[in-house]
Amino acid sequence: MPSSTKKYRSALIIIQSILEQLIKAENEDGIVKSKIYKNLGLKTIIGEKYLEQLISARYITLNEEKWGKERIRQKVYITNRGLRRFQWFMKLSTELEM
Repeated sequence: MPSSTKKYRSALIIIQSILEQLIKAENEDGIVKSKIYKNLGLKTIIGEKYLEQLISARYITLNEEKWGKERIRQKVYITNRGLRRFQWFMKLSTELEM
């Protein structure tokens, strides 16, 4: 039986990756939550946990908008504070060679 080769990411790497996705999507007017989960390979429950932490820290905002006649989708946007923190993460990653 082959051993699992799954590599676990630290919470800071996941947060950095979420912020990076939002920076890339800035010109697209935010990004839908499920797209973040898919792009980063996160289960919904784990992704929700991280997004809640980022909202509490005021790194991101979440807006609901109408989608079609009856549906609502939630789009995530990075804040100026989140952008500054991402720059900190990048500097730390470089200095610590992560």
